[in-house]
Amino acid sequence: MLEELTKKIQVAVSKKAAFGFNVRFDLDEGESIYVLAQSEPVQVSSAKDPADTVFKVSNANLDAMLDGKLSPMSAYITGKMKIEGDMGKAMQLSSMFG
Repeated sequence: MLEELTKKIQVAVSKKAAFGFNVRFDLDEGESIYVLAQSEPVQVSSAKDPADTVFKVSNANLDAMLDGKLSPMSAYITGKMKIEGDMGKAMQLSSMFG
């Protein structure tokens, strides 16, 4: 599942210019997806490096968000996703989903 989610995030960020900060998705079983987006080209890896914004979300909920079946705002409001770090930067990423 991690490999599939990583590929989906790679596709999503490839459509966008570097957004100037780094984010990390902390997933099930201690897995992470790290998006290094301070400059071009945007890189996606499984690193657990420090990030400006960290999304804590299950694999299933991240998959649903990437497929457009769950909005990031709904996930956050209902507790399906927690956000640590810069909330403004988190909001900038909403266009990556769906």
